[in-house]
This record gives sequence, C-alpha cells and structure tokens, in this order.
Amino acid sequence: MRNVIGQAVVGDDLYGRDYELARLWETLEQGEHILMLAPRRVGKTSLMLELRRAPRENWNVIYVDVERGDGPADFVAAVLAALAADRRYRSRFETIPFSGAVKDVLGRFQSVSVDVDVLRVELKGAIGREWDHAADQLQARLTNLPAAGANLLIIVDELPFLVSRMLRTAERKHDAEMLLSRLRHWRQAPELRGKVRTLVGGSIGLEGVLRRASLSGLINDLAPFHLDSWDRPTAVEFMKALGNGCDFRLDDASIARILDLLRDPVPYHVQLFFSTLRDACRNKPSRVSPEMIERCFEERLAGASGTAHLDHYAERLEIAFGEREHEMARDILGRACRREDGAGFAELEDLRQRSGQMYLSVLRDLEADGYVRHEGSRLKFRSNLLRKWWRKYHDRGVAP
Repeated sequence: MRNVIGQAVVGDDLYGRDYELARLWETLEQGEHILMLAPRRVGKTSLMLELRRAPRENWNVIYVDVERGDGPADFVAAVLAALAADRRYRSRFETIPFSGAVKDVLGRFQSVSVDVDVLRVELKGAIGREWDHAADQLQARLTNLPAAGANLLIIVDELPFLVSRMLRTAERKHDAEMLLSRLRHWRQAPELRGKVRTLVGGSIGLEGVLRRASLSGLINDLAPFHLDSWDRPTAVEFMKALGNGCDFRLDDASIARILDLLRDPVPYHVQLFFSTLRDACRNKPSRVSPEMIERCFEERLAGASGTAHLDHYAERLEIAFGEREHEMARDILGRACRREDGAGFAELEDLRQRSGQMYLSVLRDLEADGYVRHEGSRLKFRSNLLRKWWRKYHDRGVAP
C-alpha cells in the first residue's frame, strides 16, 4: 500500500472502503440511481474510480468529470466521448444520426487508441447549441443497447460545479434546468431500465445548489449515498499498515496524538499528516516526539505551507454560493473557528435574525459539505486542522 496524497487512489491503495463499495453495488443492482453525498477529501472520486477499475460481473462503467464545464454541451460531449472511445460501445455509436459536424469528429477518431480529452473538446465544439438534439440521439442509442447485455453505469463527477456555473445567469439557468430534466428523464425512461444507471456526485453539494435555485425536485428520484470520513479505528489501522510498509512505524501514543489534533480523520488529512511527519523525521521513527508532532501540525499542516492542500475549502465556497450567501458562510465560519469548542448558537443569533432563511440554508450546506457540525448547543468545525488554518488565513476578525 502506498501513501498517495492528492490523487485519487484505487486497488490496494484504497483503504477501509470495502463496505462502502459493497453497498454501492448492492444499491445499483437494486435498480437505483445514486447521488453520492460526501464532505471534502474523504475519497469520493477514489470510490468512483474503483467502481470503474473493478466492476462487478455484467457491468460496464464509464467515468466522466465535468468540473471544468460551463454548459450542457460539456456534459453530452463528455459522455459521448467516453462511450465512443470504449471499444465495447464504439461501433454502436458510429451509426447515430448526429449532425454532420459531430459525425465528422467521430469519423476522425476511428483509430484503436483514442485521446478522450481531445475527442471531448472537439465534440463540444461540434455539438454547440444543439446539445438537446445530440442528447436525444445519445438516448436513442442507449435505448438500443441489447437487453441481455451488460448494465452500463455512467458516473458523473463534479456535476454540481457544472450546474452551479450555469445557474449564474437567467439564460443559463434555463439550460441547467433543461439538462437536469433530461437526466431525470433518462433515469425514469422505461426503455433504459435494466440497461443504464447513473451515479452523480461532487465536492460541493448538489442538493444545496439546486435548493437555492428552487430545482430540488429534479433530483428527488436519486438514492442518497452518504460517504464520510474514516472512523478512528480505521485511521489507526491505516497508519499502522502504512508504517509497516515504509519502515516508519509509529507507536500508539503518537498515532493517538495525531488523530486528536486532526479530530476528524479525513483520509486525505491522515495521509498528509503521516507524510509530513515522516519527512520531518527523515524516515527515522526514533525522532518522533510529541513536540515534533505538534510542530508538524502547527507549522506545516496548519501553516502557510498547508495552504496548497487546504485552500480549496475556501475556493469551493465561492463556487457553491452567490455573493450574499458567500458572505454569510464566511461570517459563520469566522465565528466558529476562533475556539476549539466552536461558537454557541447564541453567538450566531444576530445572523439568524438578520438573514432568516438564508442563514439556515447556508448553515445546512456548510454542514452537508463537511465544514461544521452541531454538537449540543454549539457549532464546531469538524476538522481541527481546517479550523486552525481557517483562523489564521480566513477569519477577517483576526490578523494572520
């Protein structure tokens, strides 16, 4: 097992997710379409890619990431490119009566080895504003897949990013509604039942994005699947296994202190802490001490060098929320980060009275996306690492 940091992991590097993988396949085999709900950095994409890497018998899986997209043509092009590049489906898509421009693109990519990214870009340009027609033709071909063949699972990662961008203007909001309606139609079409399933997710919550746009009804047929951080015993076993594999074994007290400092054992943060401590000690376990662990946490992980690994938490808020909601989110997080035990709801009462429903909506999304959680009468950061870093670099009431 390798300690892969920052990239998605699959196979032997994917640790402690056997139960979640089994539940995903069970849900899919029951005929459900899935909305994956997960906080940041708990391994959502890794789980998606593992489904593709090791599908169950009689399943084919394609994976598309639409994070950089800005319109419905991006979605259609991504799915079509993935299918056209797959030898199991390519011949079935060569006969689709697309527009001449789309057929020309597909004709130029008939070689055995297809650069999916290049194909995707060219298909988007060819589809243009005619995305709805292209989606019709794609659905028709999916309908004609053999009934006795393998099930097709289409995994769509970062769909909330695409939809959020489209909701920024009135014209594109209409396109977003049309795209989501199209996807709902695919999921409910009797002719696709038993042939095609979808799994969608993202690093910002699709539910919150659509609730603010009054479009929640377009995903209420998706089965929610919750993915959370490791539990503490899993995190302990992971660090022991990792230490054995790289000859950097940590004693029980050191592992306990690491997890106490993190508080929430987000897999990525556990991996990052282990790697940082190993480098600081030059791979010599004898150098590990409580002081060294504290210094790695305060100066490296929660310090300026941690920005590259944590700044996405701030960036995601700008994408997920409109301007007023973003300001509200920063106010809530600013107050919650100043003490380890968070902020009492009485300390947030002025925000609730001033903004009412918007405050409640933003708070709900911050909890769903893994920033904060209720504990009794207080609101606390789930991750003590994120809290420390946020207080240093994003709390406008405190100088860095």
